[in-house]
Amino acid sequence: MYKAIRLNPLQFLSFFIFIYTIFPFIVLSFYNVPLGDDFWYAESFRTNGFWKTQLKFYYEWSGRYIASAAISTLNPISFGYFNLSFVHPLLLISGFAFALNHFIKNVVVFFNLLINPTLLFCILFFFYFNYVPDFGETFYWVAGAYTYQLPVIFFLLYLSSLINLFKNDSKLSIFKNQVLALISLFIVLGCNEVIVVYMNFVNFILVLILLKNKNYFNRFTPIFLIAIFVSFLMITAPGNFGRGSLFEKSDFHFLKSSLHSLSRSIFVMFFWLSSLFVILLCLPKSYTFNVDGINKLFLFIRTQKIYLISGSVFLLGVLFTGFFPSIYTTNWIPQRAYTPIFFIFILFASLLILMTIKKIKLLSEINMMLSTKKILLVLLPLLIITLSHNSNIMNAYVDITSGKASSYHNQVLQTYEMLNNSKLDTVFVNPIKKKPLILPYRWPGENRLVNSEWEKYFKIKRIELSVDQTQ
Repeated sequence: MYKAIRLNPLQFLSFFIFIYTIFPFIVLSFYNVPLGDDFWYAESFRTNGFWKTQLKFYYEWSGRYIASAAISTLNPISFGYFNLSFVHPLLLISGFAFALNHFIKNVVVFFNLLINPTLLFCILFFFYFNYVPDFGETFYWVAGAYTYQLPVIFFLLYLSSLINLFKNDSKLSIFKNQVLALISLFIVLGCNEVIVVYMNFVNFILVLILLKNKNYFNRFTPIFLIAIFVSFLMITAPGNFGRGSLFEKSDFHFLKSSLHSLSRSIFVMFFWLSSLFVILLCLPKSYTFNVDGINKLFLFIRTQKIYLISGSVFLLGVLFTGFFPSIYTTNWIPQRAYTPIFFIFILFASLLILMTIKKIKLLSEINMMLSTKKILLVLLPLLIITLSHNSNIMNAYVDITSGKASSYHNQVLQTYEMLNNSKLDTVFVNPIKKKPLILPYRWPGENRLVNSEWEKYFKIKRIELSVDQTQ
């Protein structure tokens, strides 16, 4: 006979948060469609093959060697398949869940923390999915997913490999984890410029922490040096300068860009930090958080006031570091490019929040009170549902229940089938009837970027958006 599965309160909460968070995005994966630059990369792959395509993008467009390879090669429409766009979001969603859970469990075990790792994983998983600025272009759009979400997954695997590198002293274990760390490092550094900056920033902090431990420092030094070398090759790729030349330089101003980046950092920090603080305050035993290596970095801080100010300034610096390069060089930053900034912010902000709860007696007492099982079983689910209001999770449920996702999916695939079979020189396509809230949207318009990508892929001289939807 099968035994009934009984969940304790924390397991029940974890299960509820995880399923509530992941379910709508799994469903939406099956309504996903190829869009925009997916056709550009696919056509380049079909025309030039793998190696010529990678060289072309490296020398003419960007140094994102992993992103370019993945978008062109792991792209279903490179092989003529329009119905397989559900595969990559499912892989990225499950990959992120695995990597985040693996990382948190490693952290809890390595530092002997009393915090429940499963509940912490589910809380951070919820926070990331609910607030990542453009979920559609981060997970569903091939060109955005492999550029911005893929490195997040391997960044977590990289950090997990480093923890395991310092956890075991056997030569085989050290070698294995160095190799795993280098593989993850190579993938992360080949995806986008912002994550390159953050990777080296995190590595530098690790060097500072490890300076007094010669054994750990020697294990990490080869990885640190290789990261600098690969980063240099990525940043100085000829394609980066070629792409940069496309942007107007006359409006660029260092002070103006700095103020723009700072104001944007303050704005997003206010909303992200407040929500993350509230939810981590409800995490049982947050007040027990203690990591000696991190505490050493704050030895110069003597009062709570200075700690709070320095922590806030540090987080602003983390955000500014992500925003400034893009704003200064291109005068803008798309929502999908927020993804690595948001991810790194969560890592550092979670660390500082947990330390703050421990350091400030009032917050520790509140956390102890909220850790009571009866309070937690009521408060945490209500908080999760409230925070998801008008955010990614609620919008995902709306896309499914309103029929927007289904209508959008069917209309887009019907349009692609029509274009694929058309023998006309000029083809008109109808506007989208129901635009989804979460699924990414790219359709022909006045700037003709999408039109041009479709024309090359489908071998049609001209594609226009129909004014009359009955045409």
